[in-house]
Amino acid sequence: MPEPLLNLVPQLRFALLRLARHLHLGFGLLILVFLSSLILHPSAFASARLEGEWIVVTGRGNTLESAAREVGDPAILSFDPETGSAVSARSVRIAGELSIGGPATSGSIYRYVGSLEFDVGKCGQARIVLASSGGTGGQPVLRIENARIATVRTDEGNDACKNEGNVIEAAAGALILHRADISGNFVVRSSGGALEIENSQIATSNHTGLCVSGRSDTGILPVKIARLRLLDHKIYGMEVGQVGNVSNAPLILNECTIRGGGADLHVRGRGEIVARDCDFDSIRFAGDGGSVRRQWTVAVRTPTAGCRVVAESEKGAAVPENVEATADTSGVARLVLTEYVARPGGLDYLRRGQNDSTPHRLTVYSGDGKTVLGEIRNYRVLARGQEVRIP
Repeated sequence: MPEPLLNLVPQLRFALLRLARHLHLGFGLLILVFLSSLILHPSAFASARLEGEWIVVTGRGNTLESAAREVGDPAILSFDPETGSAVSARSVRIAGELSIGGPATSGSIYRYVGSLEFDVGKCGQARIVLASSGGTGGQPVLRIENARIATVRTDEGNDACKNEGNVIEAAAGALILHRADISGNFVVRSSGGALEIENSQIATSNHTGLCVSGRSDTGILPVKIARLRLLDHKIYGMEVGQVGNVSNAPLILNECTIRGGGADLHVRGRGEIVARDCDFDSIRFAGDGGSVRRQWTVAVRTPTAGCRVVAESEKGAAVPENVEATADTSGVARLVLTEYVARPGGLDYLRRGQNDSTPHRLTVYSGDGKTVLGEIRNYRVLARGQEVRIP
């Protein structure tokens, strides 16, 4: 919002109050004041400005196009409306809301709706940080949808990074990645903000692809991660500490692919992870706490809809479990079954089965649960997409 108009905000509010009193509006006075606070509060307006080495984004409704227009210097931040791409020579601090990309458009010749590339002096100078402003403008939000984040170049080259490199960090607020593609030696980190990732890729860094840990001011840190590809990271594909999730529930990963040179998955402290239908090979623990429960979805084909399917670990399983499901209209029941629970103490659980929940016994009952229709014993849960017919 232009500075002269911002300066008029207090006068406009005062004028509304005088009008309400003059007209004896009573309750309407409160409504007018409330609406004026929503409409005329400076934090409600999109704004971007240059502060030293940072582009600072405040207010709601910011896009790359509006931010470039507000900064007013293409050498600092430029935007191409035809391709939806922007190039920045500064890091970005978000104290309001910024959307990069948007819903996919049919018929477009471009792969992404938008992109943000950094043209900076050296690796580590490209940063996007969500930080609380400490004011009344609400929590920061960064939404990257059908968009790409990368680096154009660095003087030293991205491969020169010996430490963490470039960073996208949610220290507060919410970081949302939907069909996002992040490359260029970026580490994505959630240290105090909510995190939502779906159908996205974070690739190629000299450190770790994704770091998740920390608690928000309220002790609640919602995290949702599904169909994420973490590829070609030099140290860890993903690092997880203790997450202040709702009710301290474990962090759930759905259908993710994780690859790292030192280890695919690194668990710090007492972080607990449930990995469902995920592709990774190695786990490393730092400390004597934490766990990774590896689960797979098994489709059981039954004679008719409504059949009850019970899966229970065979006698002697190290981590016994009992899971039930009801067949849908096509006669298929889907059960999420545990292969093993990994804990600190080396990789023995992968070879010797000390922490296994499988093999399972699968039993199909009639809809009323009174008749056994079929059974399979010693069924091993080992991979994604397993399907079995009983009887």
